[in-house]
Amino acid sequence: MFPYLKEGDIVFFKKFEATNSSPKRGQIVIFKHPIKKKFLIKRIKLVNQNNIEVIGDNIEFSEDSNKFGLVSNEKIIGIVTSRITSPKLKNF
Repeated sequence: MFPYLKEGDIVFFKKFEATNSSPKRGQIVIFKHPIKKKFLIKRIKLVNQNNIEVIGDNIEFSEDSNKFGLVSNEKIIGIVTSRITSPKLKNF
């Protein structure tokens, strides 16, 4: 699978509220890393009741659930709705 997002892309997202929506397989989510103090953007591979399994589109180089396990729904910040890709924004 080719990466959906590239360096320099700008993403738009809707805030995730567990009470109003549930994550779905294939969606791209922004979430807090379960171990490190950083944010990641990954695709949902599997949805459990209170957790998701995430996978990167570039599997060979991705830091995803294969390395850190399931992600709690509480860690989800938002669901990506669209992106802007522009060569001019690459170094923005």
